[in-house]
Amino acid sequence: MVLRRFATLVGAALASTAGAQSSVSIDLTGVSISSTPTNPPDVVRNSGTATISAAPGYLYTFNPTVRGTGLLGAITIPTPKPLGDVLNQFVPGQYRVVTGAMRNPPGTRPCQVFFNTVGGTFSGLTINLTLDLDVLADGVGQAAVRNISKPSGLGLSVTAGGGTIQTWTPPPPVYTEWQFEGNLQSVKENGLAPTSGPSKLRYLDDARFGPILGGPGNENNLPNPPTPQGVTAAQSAFGLASSFGIPLPGGEDDTVYRTSPPRNLADPTNRTKSRGLGLLMWPNTRDFWPDDKIAQWTFIWDLYIPASAWASEWPVPLIEDNHNNDQAADCLIRQSGGSGSIGYGVEPGQFVSSALLGPNRWMRVALVSDGYRLAQGRLFVNGTFIGTTSGDWVYNSTKSTDPRYGDVSTAQPVGTPVAPADWAAWGQFPSPWVFAPNASNTAPMASTVCLFSDLQGRGESVYVANMLFSDEAMTDAQIAALGGTSARGIMFPRPPARCVADYNADGGIDGGDVEAFFIDWSNGSAAADVNEDGGVDGADVEAFFTAWESGSC
Repeated sequence: MVLRRFATLVGAALASTAGAQSSVSIDLTGVSISSTPTNPPDVVRNSGTATISAAPGYLYTFNPTVRGTGLLGAITIPTPKPLGDVLNQFVPGQYRVVTGAMRNPPGTRPCQVFFNTVGGTFSGLTINLTLDLDVLADGVGQAAVRNISKPSGLGLSVTAGGGTIQTWTPPPPVYTEWQFEGNLQSVKENGLAPTSGPSKLRYLDDARFGPILGGPGNENNLPNPPTPQGVTAAQSAFGLASSFGIPLPGGEDDTVYRTSPPRNLADPTNRTKSRGLGLLMWPNTRDFWPDDKIAQWTFIWDLYIPASAWASEWPVPLIEDNHNNDQAADCLIRQSGGSGSIGYGVEPGQFVSSALLGPNRWMRVALVSDGYRLAQGRLFVNGTFIGTTSGDWVYNSTKSTDPRYGDVSTAQPVGTPVAPADWAAWGQFPSPWVFAPNASNTAPMASTVCLFSDLQGRGESVYVANMLFSDEAMTDAQIAALGGTSARGIMFPRPPARCVADYNADGGIDGGDVEAFFIDWSNGSAAADVNEDGGVDGADVEAFFTAWESGSC
């Protein structure tokens, strides 16, 4: 009886997947959003009997052809038009959200493939709605438009098309790390880990990017007088932790980065001058990632907040996920009554509180965001999970091998090429301040993430020993394994500092070290360059015996 029941279950399971395909379409033709109510009900359609296989990843499109209904709809969208082109009317460059790619690490069903709120304001009309694509437990594809908010008199009707979901095997995740050894180079760029991730870091107000756009109410225009450049570098610094008078990260002295506050200290209430303050991170995975966005990602910081910064309600704005700091920061650490909390994409009342967050201590803070699959972020301190917050995607439009503007549309599916001279002038890094020379779709590059930035100017100077970015939502086990702050790095640690006196590294300081040193020195071995001046000479003998006689490293 048990075996018969088991066979029945297995047969049912096989039957449910036998007809599954590598892709599925959901036809939304005939779906309509009424023009009358301002918050009409959700609309949902599925793929009927067509099903899709479970997979480690999926590609999607959600780009039906729509036309406006009602008085305002007939004015705003008078003729049938792909949804992506309609979205461009509200926010230039928003066409990018109607296609994408995601990782599905469990490789199972059900799976939320895409979930994103879109919209904006066009001709004084504001519309917001959430696009939702899912693979249900039985493999049926489902498309939905949810949380609709619009003016009365503006409706939509789908005249053709809908959503598609396709199975896909994603490339392996990449990990980029910065150890702030006197500059903003990654460990790939400085040669420590040549096979590590390709992401890059620059100052947001680097003069090579061109003039900085304006502040609140003037975000897409150039202010007059121009906003000063180079302020982030002037207000920040690199130095040994000991030289800053702060505790040593992981008990070892290390060069760390003291961030700039996200405001111009010479004119701190001028929000226009806050626009260019902070760091700019380019994920730089678009060459091999088939999406202008990264919806699953991880940031990790080895962070020290001094008591002077902790006295502020907002000590640290970690992430402003807009590509050019035109809004308030999205991920901040907050202090209230001495207690610390952190949140991403949520109101302060929804921040996660933890005693692990505090001043005068090194902390390894991690945010793991699974924007498409779970619409959730997970927060960690020193490898310990402290709670959940929101999740979202970050910009990643530019290919390093073929840089283009983000003015994608049905008529121009790959965007306008960036002039080679401009790409060279920007230092082969997408400028956050430029727009496509396209009168019908003046979209920006939209390829970067702002760090330690906040258009409201909230935040203080803090210290960062290391930082890591990955294009995957790392697992709890991965984060736990990384533990707490280390002077040597996060995932790509530098080798331990060499003890010159214990030259043969046997744990003792004795005649064996003298013999080993002189053998290398006589042979001109690079290992005998103990003063690290690039040569093997008498100065190394002096440096060795100074260390050996003192009996210390």
